[in-house]
Amino acid sequence: MAKDLLLEIGTEEVPAHFMPGILAQLKEKAGAKLAELRLEYEDITTLGTPRRTALLVKNLAESQTGAQSEYKGPSVSIAFDADGNPTKAAMGFARGKKVDVKDLVVKDGYVYAVSKEEGKDTATLLPEMLKDLIEGLTFPKNMRWGNLDFRFVRPLRWIVALFDTEVVDFTVANVKSGRVSRGHRFLSEGDFTIARAGDYVADCEKAFIIVDQNKRRDMIKAQIEELAAQHGGHAEITEDLLEEVTYLVEYPTALCGTFEEK
Repeated sequence: MAKDLLLEIGTEEVPAHFMPGILAQLKEKAGAKLAELRLEYEDITTLGTPRRTALLVKNLAESQTGAQSEYKGPSVSIAFDADGNPTKAAMGFARGKKVDVKDLVVKDGYVYAVSKEEGKDTATLLPEMLKDLIEGLTFPKNMRWGNLDFRFVRPLRWIVALFDTEVVDFTVANVKSGRVSRGHRFLSEGDFTIARAGDYVADCEKAFIIVDQNKRRDMIKAQIEELAAQHGGHAEITEDLLEEVTYLVEYPTALCGTFEEK
């Protein structure tokens, strides 16, 4: 079985030009952590707005894959006497590697100890992993707030962490993880609850948050082009400006203004 994993880091507004790098960094670090923990998954996606940085891991395995390690020991001639009995060298090596001497494996003239590690449940590994992910992010500039000895790009305000429907429990900078996120500052009714990690994007949209930056970018571009066409014009849209505006808003609505003729 596999389940979706969600991490949403809620902050005060992050500078727009920081966001692409933060999302790329989060994806890279998450992939490295999952590989280190031997946790298989289908896909990693990072999503972001000025007030939230999110990680979605699709179909994350419910337990680690098992691991097997080999440790090279003494040569066969030292490990066994003329009658094939294990010597003190072999017994000491086996004891040091916590295996039975009879389980030593002979290969290429040497004895090896083989250690097998059973995979742990993913749910037990996630609290430390997600906490480390947040604390390990780096930024062009950091802030401190309150009396905390903790630095982040902007003050942390909330954390959502779900493994399917279960909260992944941990605390960073006095902010405890949960399932409650915050909607659009002006358009939504405020806080909203996320029941399942896989529902995150849809739940955000109900709270007037287009959390997928690619969708927001497409919406902004389409709205501008439509307004320009309505007024018989053509919009010159530069990619740099489009990207900046994408990370300045959570629910884009394009407007057409005028300048005084004089």
